[in-house]
Amino acid sequence: MKATQEVAQENYVKLKKCKTMKGLKLLSIAVLVSLLISPALAQDDEKREKKKYRYGTHHNFSVDLGINNWLEDGEFPNDNNSLYAVRPWGSWYVGLNAVNDTHISGPLHLEWGVGVSWYNFKFENEAVRLSEGDDVVVFTEAPADVDSKKSKLTASYINASMVPMLRFGKKRRGRHRSKWGHWHGFDHRGGFRIGLGGYAGYKIASYTKTVVDDRNRDKDHDGFFLNNIRYGARLQVGFRGVDIFANYDINEMFVENKGPKLNAFSFGVIL
Repeated sequence: MKATQEVAQENYVKLKKCKTMKGLKLLSIAVLVSLLISPALAQDDEKREKKKYRYGTHHNFSVDLGINNWLEDGEFPNDNNSLYAVRPWGSWYVGLNAVNDTHISGPLHLEWGVGVSWYNFKFENEAVRLSEGDDVVVFTEAPADVDSKKSKLTASYINASMVPMLRFGKKRRGRHRSKWGHWHGFDHRGGFRIGLGGYAGYKIASYTKTVVDDRNRDKDHDGFFLNNIRYGARLQVGFRGVDIFANYDINEMFVENKGPKLNAFSFGVIL
């Protein structure tokens, strides 16, 4: 009887060890399968994520910062010593833009959006005064005894733009962050990009500013027969972390027959 019990106990211990070994084997197999499958699943997730953001529209905010001037019959007014000749340094162009980047196919993208911009034309002659006559804009000079320090014309517009872009080079997908928010998109700063498109804008304000004796400042808010509509061509070129722009207004700055025939342009960097 005792021998029978000892045999039964030995069989029980062996059975228990067998179950333990089997469980360890199953656990080892499960861990191994998990290690093999996890990278594949992660890769599939990455592919799905990449496909998700490969196409579609991504949002951004940019600032155009540069200088502006104007041409008269393809020449600078400075060449003729005109009163409306502009001093390049100090004639700042500023644009605040909400930009959408739509990936169409391959390297082809479409940048489109809206924004607000400011022309600042700082006159070469600080004594120049700009006023609105009965049916024409008038450029005059202040008397010689007036110590003029500054004279400029400012015009602001709300704009809409559309620029097809070709983007080359390696693209890095990621989630970008700025103080204006988060967005998903491709980082093309590692390659070359170029685009040519157009824009149209509506004038929302205009004024002249003069400074006399470094103390007396005067602003005159008026229309000055400036065209309410502006439209033109825009060129964008970028490489790595640097982007530049150039705008050229196809229509004239002033209403026809109410001012000099001037076409405004601007160029600078995109921040």
